[in-house]
Amino acid sequence: MIIKSRIMIAPIDFIKEKYIQPNHITQDKLCDALGIGKKTISELYQHKRSFTIHTAKKFAKFFNIKAEFILMKQLEYDLAHDTKNYEHIIPLQEVLEDDKRLSIAQWILATINNSISDAKMHYRLDDIYTIINDMDTSKKFHYAILTIFKEVDYSDVIKYCELFNINKENLKQIYSFYKNEFNNEEIKQYEWLFKEL
Repeated sequence: MIIKSRIMIAPIDFIKEKYIQPNHITQDKLCDALGIGKKTISELYQHKRSFTIHTAKKFAKFFNIKAEFILMKQLEYDLAHDTKNYEHIIPLQEVLEDDKRLSIAQWILATINNSISDAKMHYRLDDIYTIINDMDTSKKFHYAILTIFKEVDYSDVIKYCELFNINKENLKQIYSFYKNEFNNEEIKQYEWLFKEL
């Protein structure tokens, strides 16, 4: 079974077909009856102008139809023929997710940098991602890794990984490095988390 897509027609074309042409109403007669200028009627006919509330109400009164019907038809037609996609607008859900990511990352970063008195030595937001996502254990990140597991709350680290879609296996490798490199005791929450990996 072939379903043909419905062709969206302009409301003026619908009115012309349904009311104007069968009743042999000329543009001049329409102008006089509605008190609308010839240019307005001409531009409506040529699809260069859309129905406004006032124009729709005048047509509705004259043809005994509802203004809402005309305006809804106009809205449907305009939406169907609007080619703009507004790619620069980020959906609210993505904005909220970005805010969550930034918030948790800043919290972890603040915890790490809190005990570093020299601001020049402070880590950046990108460094946290590099450590956990890229599993970078270079010497410059040692203090950050140590602080992540010693000072940052476990739930915050897990939330960070979830929000940034970081594989638990990556975090496991950083945790293993933390234990081996610094001879630290096991942390129960992480041990339980990695038990099945």
